[in-house]
Amino acid sequence: MFLSTPRHFQMRDQVGVGSAMGIAWAGLWPFLPRGRASAYTPRTSAAVRRIACPHMPVATAYRVILGRHPTPAEAAIEGAASVDDRQPLAYRLLLTPEFRDVYFALKGEVGQSVLCRYDRVLRLIDGDAQFVDLLYEYFLGRAADPEGRQHYLGALASGEARSHILQAILRSDEFDHRLVRISPYVPRDVQLCELANPAKWDNPEWMALLSELSILPADKPRMHRKGYELTQLLFGLRHLGKLDPERSVISVGAGHECVLYWLANHVGRVAATDTYGGDWTTARGSEGDQQVLAHPEAYAPFAYRREALTFFRMDGRRLGFRDATFDVAYSLSSIEHFGGFDGATSAIDEMARVVKPGGIVAVATEYHLSGPQCPDVFDAAQIRRLLDRPALRLIEPIDENVYRRYRYVPIDLVSTPYETPHLVVRIGQTVFTSVIAFLEKLR
Repeated sequence: MFLSTPRHFQMRDQVGVGSAMGIAWAGLWPFLPRGRASAYTPRTSAAVRRIACPHMPVATAYRVILGRHPTPAEAAIEGAASVDDRQPLAYRLLLTPEFRDVYFALKGEVGQSVLCRYDRVLRLIDGDAQFVDLLYEYFLGRAADPEGRQHYLGALASGEARSHILQAILRSDEFDHRLVRISPYVPRDVQLCELANPAKWDNPEWMALLSELSILPADKPRMHRKGYELTQLLFGLRHLGKLDPERSVISVGAGHECVLYWLANHVGRVAATDTYGGDWTTARGSEGDQQVLAHPEAYAPFAYRREALTFFRMDGRRLGFRDATFDVAYSLSSIEHFGGFDGATSAIDEMARVVKPGGIVAVATEYHLSGPQCPDVFDAAQIRRLLDRPALRLIEPIDENVYRRYRYVPIDLVSTPYETPHLVVRIGQTVFTSVIAFLEKLR
């Protein structure tokens, strides 16, 4: 049975999705408008002190934030610290690698053992009211609003575990935005045009987007090319200012990927195009299943604006739209299947045609790293030729040196296709990864 939801709360991009422990989350997820992000805790020492909770024991902060007791050494050091001469304890614990690990575990559906650990220590906090107040103060940097406080107290009174209330707070948009804001000095990779890059899993903003897609694993040991491509698309479009209710987007070779439904909640209109049928009806997650044309809601991983998303049966080399119709056109690991290099070129030219001047064309495809050439995998020279279109310009050079910086073992797509990490793969002796590029249409 789903918990009731207060007026200013709603689920974040999911409806009726249970946790790994079978708990229904519909009533627990805080909703705060994205437009309020600028009002979250500023990075001044005075504002940071507002989340310090200096009157609370050191042990309480460790239990709530890290899910464990402090060691004797930690307790002694933190107990002697002055609020005036160092960053507040809660603030510093939120920025530790230890918290980052549990945060991403609890953001996804792989944190059952972590939840059990938190349950054991959170029960030591006196009273549900104090517990809820601590969650707001430590994680959101503010006092609990009366309605939200009452909502969570009601959930606890009905038997909901304290760890599930904590998890709901950590999954909120407000905490996502705040975590990015309080840790801006941490170096993070922001390159947009690149090979599939493991460094993105260390960028909190990027990881928040990956988590919002809901069905993809967020932990680093299970990183996957598909998760990279989908998240990098959103990361790039956000940085380029193309995600707002006035924008229109077309996807080429769209299938029924989760990113379509995410976009439907963030832009004005999304057109999903694919041939829908043939070999792709059963291959690769049945992305070509033509049933999506009649029942797109059946493939939605979370609630979405149905009026904003339309599916079309259409060849990506001959799009049935007028020139300059869309603000964004994208294709993720599809154009290599359109008939080799010539078919991929035609698809990019078509995307450029239907995009408005100043709009963005984003393309991800296979990038050859080593071994024999393969028809559906493009080498560096072919990639440069593919993207050298008269109407388009790269927004930045492609970082093609990613895998000169990393030691890796390619995943064999034939014998162990589900093995992870899944960023570099091979078919026989042909080793490849993904490349993504963002191009602007010339005005």
